[in-house]
Amino acid sequence: MENFLNKLSVVLTALWVGGLWTMLMVTSVLFMKIPSNYIAGAIAGDMFAFVNYFGIFVSLYLIFFGCRRSGIRLLKESYFWIVLVMLVVVIVNYFGINSVLEALKIEALPKEVMESVFSDRYRTWHGIASIAYLLECVLGIFLVLKIR
Repeated sequence: MENFLNKLSVVLTALWVGGLWTMLMVTSVLFMKIPSNYIAGAIAGDMFAFVNYFGIFVSLYLIFFGCRRSGIRLLKESYFWIVLVMLVVVIVNYFGINSVLEALKIEALPKEVMESVFSDRYRTWHGIASIAYLLECVLGIFLVLKIR
């Protein structure tokens, strides 16, 4: 059973990190191919939501599996700290920064946010969210290397 759970953690990690990197490519294609930035953003937002929820699930699984396997020694393992930082980044980015972005979109109505007085603040917060997401992607590479 332990061997199965270990292999499951490797597979889930690969799916999560692969999904993170895939989203970078998919969003660029969405915005190039779909003429409306609003529609492309809405589709990308739904896809990011799925990746974020999956990331929360996988990171919690990895932490609980690591606790079961290593106990308190888990705090000395680098993969635990990578997972924990990734989990914090996901939560802050999705539930914090994304909420600010959504609020700016609502305040800008009936215009699109990039055509409103909120465009500078939106650009700034979107840049912060992008940096946090890129940090998550890079940490994911280290996680894949550590977990195997």
